[in-house]
Amino acid sequence: MSSHNNLGLHLRLKDNLASLVEEAQLLELSCIQFFLVEQKNHQYITFSPKDKQIFLSARQSFLKDVFIHSSYWINAASSKKDVFNVSRALLRREIKTAKSLEIPYLVLHAGSSKGYTATPEDPLGKTQGLQTLARMLNAILKKESDVTILLENAAHGSKTLGNDLNDFLALKGYLDFPEKIGFCLDTAHAYAYGYALSPIDELLAFVDKTMGLASLKLIHFNDSENLFGSMQDKHAFPGAGEIGQDMLAPFLHHPSIKGLPKIIEAPVSSRQKLLQIIESVSSW
Repeated sequence: MSSHNNLGLHLRLKDNLASLVEEAQLLELSCIQFFLVEQKNHQYITFSPKDKQIFLSARQSFLKDVFIHSSYWINAASSKKDVFNVSRALLRREIKTAKSLEIPYLVLHAGSSKGYTATPEDPLGKTQGLQTLARMLNAILKKESDVTILLENAAHGSKTLGNDLNDFLALKGYLDFPEKIGFCLDTAHAYAYGYALSPIDELLAFVDKTMGLASLKLIHFNDSENLFGSMQDKHAFPGAGEIGQDMLAPFLHHPSIKGLPKIIEAPVSSRQKLLQIIESVSSW
């Protein structure tokens, strides 16, 4: 196993769960994240009983931390009724699959408030977007206790929900079960949006005030190809982007988040390159 055993990768689901398990083994990972959508045909994965069994036995033996990243088809805050309804059905479907694979966490982008009427109090329509998101989460969480949805911060500006971490604080006020929601902090998104990652104590104090450190379950440990405050979302290998090793390394070691899984969402690369990245970051 990797020497930094809570350091993992986002893996691409090629055609079945068995090949995903094999890839994780070859990369010596105990921590992975993946979409439920197959890369080649952009359809939701279907798996045979045997395929499922291979995955579940890997969960027992070496896959300690597994996260599903929800598909980008879901906009849980959509102002359009049909999009909202489709998004809710897809989210329910993904939660059901997560449960059948005994995966406890599903990472979700908070969506966008595009289409809501601007008011002087709410110029970006964000309050309305957050209330819509809360409506969907309340409907789902009422009956759900096996899978925790982890809301992720975003890089883009304007009407994107969750770019400003204060959005999450506001959202909690509309949730019937705020304790059932967790969070994922993406370092590249925070940096690109304009949050200083250093000194880390200041950032984590703000994260605690908004997301809540106790509710933080995952770090997306990414570097950024784009400049600070650019509001552009393009990941670089950790240490090879604008953030750099000096600013990222404290996220591996800071006592309040040291125990959290760190997933690298790397650009498409060879297995050799990914092994090098894990080895390099493990030595920081």
